[in-house]
Amino acid sequence: MAEDYIELVLQWRQGADQETVRKWVQQRNLTSTKMLSGLLLLGTKTAVEKAFSVSLENVQPPVDLPIPTELQGHVASITFPRPRSYHA
Repeated sequence: MAEDYIELVLQWRQGADQETVRKWVQQRNLTSTKMLSGLLLLGTKTAVEKAFSVSLENVQPPVDLPIPTELQGHVASITFPRPRSYHA
């Protein structure tokens, strides 16, 4: 059985060094897609838990994740948003 993937929304701080953040994300086996005011991050549950030193067991989104020390000068917030619901 494949592991679940998790999407996170990262918001920049003014004057952020975006390349530093993208490298940090990549080194932790997460992928990123540019958005207007930040990044959309994607990774396995295990990779997200390890990167942000959290457990996502029994977590009900939306949840703000702790910002790692290395990113605090560049990132305003990292959120595990509520999944969208798709209705036909």
